[in-house]
Order: sequence, then C-alpha cells, then structure tokens
Amino acid sequence: MSDMTVTLAHEADFAGWRAATRSLAGRHIPPADIAWQVAARPESAALPAPDPAAARFTVPRAVMDLAAIMVQSALPERFALAYTLVYDHVMGVPTGESMAARMAGAKEDVLAQTRHLRDEIRQALSRHNAAAPYQGHVETTSHVPESNARFLTLQLSFAPWQLDMPDRTLRWTGHEMLREAPGQAPQPLDPTGLPPPALPMVPDLDIARITSLRAVALAAKTCLVCPMAAHATQTVFGEGRESARMMFVGEQPGDIEDRAGRPFVGPAGQLFDRALHEAGIGRDDTYVTNTVKHFKFRRTPTRRIHEKAGPAEIAACAPWLAAERRIIRPAVVVMLGVTAASALLGRAVTISRERSRIIAMEDGSDGLVTVHPSYLLRLPDEAARGREYDRFVNDLRLAATRLGPAVT
Repeated sequence: MSDMTVTLAHEADFAGWRAATRSLAGRHIPPADIAWQVAARPESAALPAPDPAAARFTVPRAVMDLAAIMVQSALPERFALAYTLVYDHVMGVPTGESMAARMAGAKEDVLAQTRHLRDEIRQALSRHNAAAPYQGHVETTSHVPESNARFLTLQLSFAPWQLDMPDRTLRWTGHEMLREAPGQAPQPLDPTGLPPPALPMVPDLDIARITSLRAVALAAKTCLVCPMAAHATQTVFGEGRESARMMFVGEQPGDIEDRAGRPFVGPAGQLFDRALHEAGIGRDDTYVTNTVKHFKFRRTPTRRIHEKAGPAEIAACAPWLAAERRIIRPAVVVMLGVTAASALLGRAVTISRERSRIIAMEDGSDGLVTVHPSYLLRLPDEAARGREYDRFVNDLRLAATRLGPAVT
C-alpha cells in the first residue's frame, strides 16, 4: 500500500509532477510508496512540501523529455511511470524491461498522435476563414492536445480557438487557456506548466502564416534548428515598434545581448544609440534586429569569443528575419555590416562598393548598406574612429531622408 499520496491540479499538471518529483526523488522515496491522483477541484491539489534535507540532483534532458512524454500519454499510470524514470536515474539503476517497453510504446503513441494532430491542424487552418474563431475536433484521450496548445495558438497568432475532444474541450480566449470538462467549471491552464510537446515546436510551424510579431517572437524562443541554439543562453529576437518605418539589421547578438536577451545593448549597441541620436532618429521609433538570433562563440577559460555566423546559421534564421520584415513592412531597411547585407540582398556584398547609397529592395522598401557599429570599436586609431563614426552618422541621416516628413 502506498505511504504517500500526491494530488495534482489537473490531468496534464507537469509542473506539479515535477515539483513533487524533485522533493520525493531527492529523498529517495521508492515509486511503490507513492500514489498519484488528480484533484476533483484544482484548488485541492496537494503536493509534498519542499524538504531542505532532500538531496539535490540533476537529470539529463533526454530523461526529462521522456518523462514529459509519459505525462501527456493516455496511460492511467503515466505519472508513476514518469517518476520511476527519474527515480531510477537518481538511484543509478536500470529501469525494468517490462516498464521500459511500456514507456517505449507510450512514446511511439504520443509521437504518432503529435504528428497526426499537427497535420490535422495545418490542413484545417489552410481551409479556415481567418475572420472566424477556429474550432476543431480530435479523437484522443491522451494529453497531446494540451502539450500542443501553444503550437495552435502561435499558428493562429493568438486569435481565439477551440479544440473539442470526447471528454473535454481546450479553449484559448485570446488572453488565457481554459480546459472544460462535462459538469465542471472552465479551468485556467498555465501553458508553462504543461508538458512540452514530443516534437520540436519550430520545424512544424508554418512561420509564413503567422501575422503577429509577438507570436513569431515566442515561436523563435523555442527554436533549436541549428547547433547555436543549444549553446547560446537564449534566442535574442528583434525589438521595437511593430509599426516602425525604419528597420536596422545586424549580424548576430554578442555576449552581453545573449545574456540580456535584447539586441544591441552592449558596447556596439551603446555606440549605435549615440549615432541614432546624432542622426535625429529615435530608437523607440525603429525596429532593431539581427540576421542570426543566437550568439555563436568559442569558449576560452575566461571569455566567450564571438565567431562569425556561417551560411547554415544564416539559412536557419532566415524565416525569422523574413517574418519580421513581412509583419513590420518597413519603408527603409538599414543593413549593418556585410552579413546582414549579403543575407538581405541575396548576393555577395563588399561594403566599400555598396555603402552610402539607396538600394531598391524586392519588397518595395529602400535599403542602405553601412558598417556595423562594432567595426568602429575595432579601429585602432582615434582619428580613424572619428572619421568613420561621422560617416556612419551621415549614413543614418541619409536613410532617414527616405522616410519623408513623418520622421523627426
């Protein structure tokens, strides 16, 4: 008989399961001593109190990913299976063959259901009238829909939607996620407390159909398409007004930007802000982004040294930059450095030949190529820095003239 009962807030309460597991596995409580149940009312959930004496432990990402898959499966013992997986890792013992086989079968089922759900959503959205809220139906008793609710929300750019299942309804109001079951009041769900989906978010997203800059930015935060994403601290997306008429595009975030999660806030960014001010351009009136959204670096004993983004990284991030341009529709695009210029113009670029002139872009905007602010910081001679800085400011002023009287 179980010595301890853990009561979770709802059927897909991954955050509650994780908190309980951290406490119980740290105290080496065997799986057989724990009963897992779901509260009749969310407010009656009862998790074990954190125990200061519990041993701290780390679990590889692959183990937690599999645990999340167990939690979203249809198996009645899914929370116990997920706990056993972590407990066995903490204790350093192999999971039993029969249980491992049960986990493998559940994983295959969740993966198949995830693919099926996303295929159905994509097909339905291709026929959906964007003027009306999306309402779909799926036949499943698993919790794959909850795990993929964010996928649907991002695809619809945060527009309201509803997904009906045999035993419940999942609904996004445009402001919050609700779970509704027969005879129960709608229950708010925190998307961050749900198990992550069994498949990566970004490769399955139809980025070209997303119309909200906020949705694109959130989708980019889950991007793991290229190796840089696994090493960088976070995705550094663009920043600024969605209605901005002027867009600045650099190469990639640096060390400071990677830690802060914002573009152009390091030394080059501070120089950029000063030049904008001297050119009569308010940064708050612009949109500032990078060709590549993650920091590429090599590590030394004391520092992370910037490395130039290569063709693979530029290609992986191209859909994000394309989405930013499509949604913002700037009148003027200023390309800061050769990486940005080559990516946006689609050809090899030499700064000295392309600089300081207006270029007609394919989308109808005016383009201008200039140096990246970091170039100015690297100049060893103070007189050369002064001359190049003045030239950089003049480039910004030239770009501003293409905006007409709307820019002050």
